[in-house]
Amino acid sequence: MSQKNYVYKWSKKDRMLSLLPAVPLIAFYIGSTYLLARNSINIAGVFLLFWVAVNVPMAGICAGCPYRGEYCPGLCQLYFAPFLSTVLYKRKKREPGIHSFKIHLILLGVFGIGGYIFGFYWLFRLYWQEHPLVVIGLLLFLLLHMPLSFFILCPKCSYNDTCPMANVHKVFKKVSNSEEDGPAPSD
Repeated sequence: MSQKNYVYKWSKKDRMLSLLPAVPLIAFYIGSTYLLARNSINIAGVFLLFWVAVNVPMAGICAGCPYRGEYCPGLCQLYFAPFLSTVLYKRKKREPGIHSFKIHLILLGVFGIGGYIFGFYWLFRLYWQEHPLVVIGLLLFLLLHMPLSFFILCPKCSYNDTCPMANVHKVFKKVSNSEEDGPAPSD
């Protein structure tokens, strides 16, 4: 697993700006958990367990991150994986193998997407008939969080040669830059 040699140093302005994507995510989690708990504390508990489960494979990914033990933009996204990483992986900078990195990434996707599907399944089932705008609002909070993170955090993260979202951002940036340059001259 190769990492960039350059580690971005987050300025105070960057740190404050990195809080922006957390606002809709906090609203999503608080709103969803509250609504789910109104009907069943067990459903709300499982929803939150998915969030906790996301942090375990993420801790394996964090083990090789240059931000481990320092300011971490992931903390602004409501993850405690950087702290969990220091407990599960004692050495300061463990370079994860490509195999374990991919396994952690797959588990991260399964728990992350699974948690969102679980939460929205129950929100739609319990609240769609009476409060469809609330369910749509929670979905919009989650959808707002994603591009904010994508455009604010991904371009600066030093782990972006291995992070899948940062790689998507690189392709997006490359495509948008080539469109700005105009079509290639023909021979």
